[in-house]
Amino acid sequence: MKGYQRVALVLLVLLAVFGMGVGGLMSWHHDTQLYATDAQKGALIGCEEAEGVNCDIVNTSAWSEILGVPLGTWAIPFYGMIAVIAGLALTGQAGGGLLITLAGLGSVGFSGFLYYISVTELGNVCAWCMRLYAVNAATLVLGLASGVAAKPSSKLIGTALGAWFGVAVLAIGGQQLYKSSLLADGGPAADLGAKVAKLEGDPKGPAPTMSFTVTTEDKKEATFTLDADDAWKGNPKAKVAVVEFADLECGFCKRTSSEIARLYAAYGDRVLFVFKHFPMNPTCNPGVKNPKHRDACRAAHAAVCAQEQGKFWAFHDLAFKNQHQLGDEYLRTYAGEAGANLDTFNACYADKSKMELVRRDGEVGASLDIHGTPRIFINGKLYRSGASAEAMAKEIELALGATAEEAATKAGNLKDKAEVVGAIPADVPDMRTVTMDGLTVKIDTFEAAIVDGKAVSGKHNVPAIRTSWVTAKAACEAAGKRLCTEQEWVSVCQNAKAADDNQNGEYADDMIEGTAYPYADFHDKTRCWDGKEGDQFRPVYTGELPGCATPGGVYDLTGNVEEWVGDSAGKAVLLGGAWDTKDDHARCYRRNDTFGAGYANARTGFRCCGTP
Repeated sequence: MKGYQRVALVLLVLLAVFGMGVGGLMSWHHDTQLYATDAQKGALIGCEEAEGVNCDIVNTSAWSEILGVPLGTWAIPFYGMIAVIAGLALTGQAGGGLLITLAGLGSVGFSGFLYYISVTELGNVCAWCMRLYAVNAATLVLGLASGVAAKPSSKLIGTALGAWFGVAVLAIGGQQLYKSSLLADGGPAADLGAKVAKLEGDPKGPAPTMSFTVTTEDKKEATFTLDADDAWKGNPKAKVAVVEFADLECGFCKRTSSEIARLYAAYGDRVLFVFKHFPMNPTCNPGVKNPKHRDACRAAHAAVCAQEQGKFWAFHDLAFKNQHQLGDEYLRTYAGEAGANLDTFNACYADKSKMELVRRDGEVGASLDIHGTPRIFINGKLYRSGASAEAMAKEIELALGATAEEAATKAGNLKDKAEVVGAIPADVPDMRTVTMDGLTVKIDTFEAAIVDGKAVSGKHNVPAIRTSWVTAKAACEAAGKRLCTEQEWVSVCQNAKAADDNQNGEYADDMIEGTAYPYADFHDKTRCWDGKEGDQFRPVYTGELPGCATPGGVYDLTGNVEEWVGDSAGKAVLLGGAWDTKDDHARCYRRNDTFGAGYANARTGFRCCGTP
């Protein structure tokens, strides 16, 4: 081994130890910012806040975790593996340089992705993250310098993977214990996650007059003024305004609406909240060139008509909640549910001139160089993502006059108390009886397994897969039960009696009377076994995720395996999505009627119902 190669390997060991330390620091910071009380929080040394630099925002964003574990925690086994490989290479084992180079190449690519997200989505970078990016680049360079000619032996590869796994178990275990200790101490003081403002009607009067000079998305200077007929709520005398440009068919806007609701719950008495239309369809929006959302214009038109009757915000909430159905008949249903007079609404909806308000909002958005939704301006400062109420709260606090330190503290108080999901009790019954508005359903607590031809409901079973409707029906009947009807299944999942609004005999294609997911209105990727795309994933044991449950204690209705329902072959349909249903599409109204009753694959399972 040449002298410079030995020096490179020694430097790699030192850099890896440094990286493990930074990973531990970032993991601690992530958890204390999210789960600790104010008294438990400490300043993050080496990440002083400046323009475009904010570790709090970056290290607590939706991008700061993988599988619910902080990125800082994942960094520890990665650098631990690098240290072990470099150490073994120093003892003379060949091939370490090539392994380190490959690991460095992957880490540099991941660093580039994270930097892009920080700049484009979060609007801030994290100083410690940037230092780790530098470590990753140095790892690549030093790996090359240590020599890549020799191929690693299978023994070296096995040792490296074993080191990664062992350190990962220790690091993740320690992080989870620390997180649990913070939650046990009571968590943050404010619990606003469940607070969503529910108005009887829109506030009276025109939107307050406010003007803002802004730096646009294309880094130009522009000015815009609120229109009198903008939809608004909050304090009309406020000096701070949150102005959102959004599209009712935009999935990101739907997620952002839950964060805006949390902000309104906290600041509605001190801040003005304004909604401006920016449907991603050139038919009604002169600020858009290419049509992205087919129903966006009609949804915006309907919202304008609901607003004329003082029902905009109620309609807004229903449209986002039922974003899967934005056809004309559904929009009329949402308007009626919001409390609008349907004769008046229908007359407005037939009047195409009512789209002028939407077009005017589109022109304003175009003048601000808006290229997508949502786009949020907090007293004129552009905030693109809207994925974090905490980050937006900090901007609001600064606009209200708080110092940077005060703003960070007050915004931190917005962080939810993480719901502590306890283990499933050992004596949980195999069936639950749920009653909703006169409908009583007796349903399996868990997805069914099949044992000796009979359906079995229980905790920690392997759920039946490759099951057709025919097989599922026979297994339920062999157990003295039956398959659930679509109404029964949807009602239990959404925690409210399902109605067939369009009278077509189907219940998962109508307005959501309850919640979109078994646990809440908005998707939580940590709750259920969904969004696991790729061949390395498969269904998990029944009840493996205790948080994937209705308030009544029925588990895994969304995700894991699609479930057959229907009291006849003609009504056979799969509901709820499976483990590989992407994004947030595994939901109570996920209806798959593409296949007939004899269809089965690795994603299809079932549960049974009984006579109440």
